[in-house]
Amino acid sequence: MQDLTEKTKTFWNERWAKVDFGKETKTCDYQISNFGRIKSIDKITGKERLLRGAKARGGLIMLNQKLKDDSTGIVYIHRFVAENFVTRPSAEKDYILHKDYDKANNKWNNLEWATELEWKEYQKQNPNHKGRPARTRNYKLNETQVRMMKRMLIRGKTKRKIIARKFGVSENCAYKIEKGIRWGHVNIDDEDNTGEI
Repeated sequence: MQDLTEKTKTFWNERWAKVDFGKETKTCDYQISNFGRIKSIDKITGKERLLRGAKARGGLIMLNQKLKDDSTGIVYIHRFVAENFVTRPSAEKDYILHKDYDKANNKWNNLEWATELEWKEYQKQNPNHKGRPARTRNYKLNETQVRMMKRMLIRGKTKRKIIARKFGVSENCAYKIEKGIRWGHVNIDDEDNTGEI
């Protein structure tokens, strides 16, 4: 008789822990190892299958499954591995760092508990982390050009489309400058309205 229970190959020092979603799963139970590997175990046949998991927006790997009540259960692999296989030095260390900065490497020896301050320092050193970009100063127009443009728009002798083309901006941009949506802080003095361009 054939054995239907197919087992996944396990590394010699790999340990598995059952994933608890808080509710019952539909057809399979799930386990995650200290190597960050995920496997499903069919409830009826006992057949095991390795899963990749899904990549979350920030690059973290997660396991999300439909549960029996049609809700979705989500477990982040790095957090599960850290909580089950990495000793937490103190309660204030609530953040988990990837030592090699690779969010896909969820092995227990690559994860480390950290405080919020340590996590912020880690992010500063992280070559993959793109911080908030500095405010750009490369505007197409300067304040003098905006004043000239506003004067021309107020006078109404030239079409907005032609004025926009002259200053190298879109017609929509010229409209927003005219209405004060963009460059609203730039004012035209009364004496400037009489001058010619």
